[in-house]
Amino acid sequence: MRRPILLGRLFPLLAVAVIAALALLGSPTAAQADAEDAWSIEQYHVNAVVHPEGTIDVTIDMTFDFADEAGHGPFLTLVERQEIPDDPDHYRVLEYTGITASSNSGAPADVHTESDDGGLIVYVGDEDQEVSGAQQYTISYTVAGVPNSGAGADGQDEIFWNVIGSAWEVPMSDVLVEIDGPHAIRDAACYVGPVGSDDICSNATYRSDGTASFDEPALGSGEGLTIVLAYEAGTFGGIEPILDRRVTWSNFFGVGTFAPWLGLLLGGGGIAAVVVRARQRGRDRAHLGLTPGLTPVDGAGGYGEGAAAGGAVAVRFTPPDGVTPGAAGTLLDEVAHTHDVTATIVDLAVRGYLTIEEVPADESNDGTPDWWLRRTLTGPQASWEGLLPFEETILRGVFPGSDPTVRMSELGAEFAKSMTRTQSKLYDRVVERGWFRNSPQQVRNAWVAVGGLILVGGIGATIALGVLTGWGFAGLAVVLTGIAVMIAASFAPARTADGTAVLAQTLGFKQYLETAEADQLRFEEGEDIFSRYLPFAIAFGVAEHWAGVFAEAAAAGQVRMQPTWYVGATPGLWTAAAFTSVSGFASSASVSVGAAVSGTSGASGFSGGSVGGGVGGGGGGGW
Repeated sequence: MRRPILLGRLFPLLAVAVIAALALLGSPTAAQADAEDAWSIEQYHVNAVVHPEGTIDVTIDMTFDFADEAGHGPFLTLVERQEIPDDPDHYRVLEYTGITASSNSGAPADVHTESDDGGLIVYVGDEDQEVSGAQQYTISYTVAGVPNSGAGADGQDEIFWNVIGSAWEVPMSDVLVEIDGPHAIRDAACYVGPVGSDDICSNATYRSDGTASFDEPALGSGEGLTIVLAYEAGTFGGIEPILDRRVTWSNFFGVGTFAPWLGLLLGGGGIAAVVVRARQRGRDRAHLGLTPGLTPVDGAGGYGEGAAAGGAVAVRFTPPDGVTPGAAGTLLDEVAHTHDVTATIVDLAVRGYLTIEEVPADESNDGTPDWWLRRTLTGPQASWEGLLPFEETILRGVFPGSDPTVRMSELGAEFAKSMTRTQSKLYDRVVERGWFRNSPQQVRNAWVAVGGLILVGGIGATIALGVLTGWGFAGLAVVLTGIAVMIAASFAPARTADGTAVLAQTLGFKQYLETAEADQLRFEEGEDIFSRYLPFAIAFGVAEHWAGVFAEAAAAGQVRMQPTWYVGATPGLWTAAAFTSVSGFASSASVSVGAAVSGTSGASGFSGGSVGGGVGGGGGGGW
């Protein structure tokens, strides 16, 4: 079934331009628009019989002139639901039944109806047959919900009705509305014109027998006719308007009720409970009675465990015994970051399992710094036996096949997969060492999952409460609680007493690396101190400072080094530029590792009455 075409009457110049352009293209839309300009209604008579129970039988006698532009028939748009100015919580509803149509001129008068956005569209005619010239149509229906009991002065009953809506697309002549009511009419008014007009109709009469008539010589496109009839109080037996609940943000959430206060009370209580629970589960443990960083000697008694109190730690000039850089970084912030993976790669290079070689600028892609990673093929480091699981996983990701050389910028999908596995194994490592009872990542994921379930349940509760009771704010309390649980997930992991002790040692060593100055270093240790501690500096996020200290010392001639695990652009003794290059590798490698990981992934009419101010209305046209 075709739809009526509604032209933008408020923008005539734009409409003319569009129609002209479409006409040049031979558009059927343009032809329809031309037809509407030619069409008119020569007669539009409405007869309405009002019953005491509030229903109105409406009969429309219409002569629709299609002129020489053929069409299928007329259509009406009837308002089914409209907003109530002084009642934002309800819609005024009109119910239509018994819609029929006929034609004395022999035109097709089939009826097809469609509901659309609060309106009922009534098509009369046959979509497979067109007519032209003047055609007579009789359209009948019954409408319920128009009368307003007790709405007028002294409690009189009223009918405030937009009999002819202002959405008609074609002009009409010889307009007549006749009303036959159940009792005498005490007063009447009629308004004509566009929406909001208070112009009085050309002729309005009403008689003691309960009948009234209103006629107008013509109505232009976009003009309507609204009537107001006053009856003695009780004429319609106190019938109430038909209302349908209108959901707004205000009545959905219960603004103006106790719902917001209840929501705040429940939400505040839920958040407080989450905070308390997170503090209980996420509080680190510590050995009581011992200096931070120390653990009880095996077999020694008298030392208990309790909540860690925090406090200052002593500077430590060496890393914790038996602690790898990646594990130290994971212990530090409870997260296996990409820079912890990078630190492990550098640590493996320092230990001889691979060599890092800077790619010459003229061989790199677009001049971007790049490095070769070369696997060690001889000596003890050629075999990966004895490596920790996460260390071996990294090497297998970097060197997945038989090729012992790979560019950092060309690390592939296998490397991306290995990064995820490496991070998982780092969490396993810190649990294995007894620093955490459960994997920090698993603890966070569990809290996020629970919080997500609470959040989804809260959204469902908010919708149900808002729609069914208008107390949506109460449901928001559950939503806020779920969000709080998800936020608290990052605070949920807790270190064991042994983990807290190693943490103190790690923090002391980190303090040394981030505050060291060139004139304080023991350069006689040469490569050992720089290379051995660089992976920890990377894990702690202070690699730039650590390399900068040595670059400063090299520039002053205080240090002479020639590491074998890193080959710069200029082989030989390292200069200040070499240390800067190593720092650049650490930064670029962390970015590459991070990229690999992320890549996998709804009144009375006599006071201020006007056209359109009553109930009903709509419009129509031809199709």
